[in-house]
Amino acid sequence: MEKFAKTMFMAIPSVCNEIENLPAFLRECREYKLTIPTYGAIFISQDNSHVLMMKRYSGNWSFPRGKMESGENPEECAVREVFEEVGLDISNLIKSDGYSENKREEKYSTLGIMNVS
Repeated sequence: MEKFAKTMFMAIPSVCNEIENLPAFLRECREYKLTIPTYGAIFISQDNSHVLMMKRYSGNWSFPRGKMESGENPEECAVREVFEEVGLDISNLIKSDGYSENKREEKYSTLGIMNVS
């Protein structure tokens, strides 16, 4: 990421002075990113044999999820992110008490959607 950011900054004259502070700048960006809540959904097949996962840009696999936007509640974020990432409308499946939090380095919560065909 640092090499890509350095190349990008060199192409934008107004931010060239950030190159010297690039490691600190990228660290601040990551720390800020971790403060934004993330919501999504876990889809489990009726026979519990399959789950829906997607491959992220980083190469890691995860459930469809994404960052909450200003003014959204957790349910709205999950509905929007799942639709943006996999094209499924889950608005009629969401329950406001149907999510669990996963507190690791990155804060995110998931909404379980069971019995999907």
